[in-house]
Amino acid sequence: MVGRNLPPLNGLRAFEAAARLGSFVAAAEELGVTAGAVSQRVRILEERIGAALFERRPQALAPTKAARELLPVLTEAFDAIDAAVRRVRAPAAAAMPLRVACPAGFAAGWLLPRLERFQQHEPGIALILTATERLIEPGRSEETDACIRFGRAGWSGHLACDFLFADRRIPVCSPNYRTTHAVDAVAVDPLAEHVLLEALSAPEDWPDWLLATSATAEGARRLSFGDERLALEAALRGLGIALADRALAAEPLAAGRLVTPLEPREMLRGTAWFLLYPADAAARAAPVAALRDWLLGECDRAEA
Repeated sequence: MVGRNLPPLNGLRAFEAAARLGSFVAAAEELGVTAGAVSQRVRILEERIGAALFERRPQALAPTKAARELLPVLTEAFDAIDAAVRRVRAPAAAAMPLRVACPAGFAAGWLLPRLERFQQHEPGIALILTATERLIEPGRSEETDACIRFGRAGWSGHLACDFLFADRRIPVCSPNYRTTHAVDAVAVDPLAEHVLLEALSAPEDWPDWLLATSATAEGARRLSFGDERLALEAALRGLGIALADRALAAEPLAAGRLVTPLEPREMLRGTAWFLLYPADAAARAAPVAALRDWLLGECDRAEA
């Protein structure tokens, strides 16, 4: 059998891409090389076959008769090779599902800004995230593998529990509100005559904060919302001062969309965020262990 006398594959690929796309620049983007490299490979191919493939014009490439004959054959051949490789390539392992439940405020304020890092860190895990305020028991059904809860721990004995971070309540408002309403952190009564944004889901927050910081709020007006997310959104829109968990408000604080007008006053009352999952080692699947390690690492990074 007579062996094949084929030109270099790189040259054939460069020519096919350039002729199909109409330019060396577009071919370079597709092949992941420079336009100069494409031009050089095509020139070597032309020398090898002894025929010009393009008329090089200032604004375009004009394929010659030889190029028009060669292009469809190469395109069909490369398409056939691509299809064959796809058929024989080993299928990727199916991602392992991980069902996690957490309160909506935690999901929006802390988890979602970090979720891309989790996906990069654990590409083999398909996270199914449910935002709920219900107290779900992981492992008791097919519904949830792990959950994140807020409180003081002490939950069911069949659940393992890892501390994530403490709840640190701080007043927050928009920069414009602080400027236009003259919030004075050193005043005897810094909240007097201000608008306090409260969440009806946590009506004790402002009274607890005032007591813990020995502050008063004479003449302050209350604007109430169904939950803490709405109260925080109202603060972002300059409607008043809200109480926020420092960790959950970290993103708008870092971006300067929120400020802490009464820094360093804050309230710690023993509540915190925890990761819960089945304590039974047999029920502690690899995805849950991976989530635990990643969450604890993220918490360490936030504290650093």
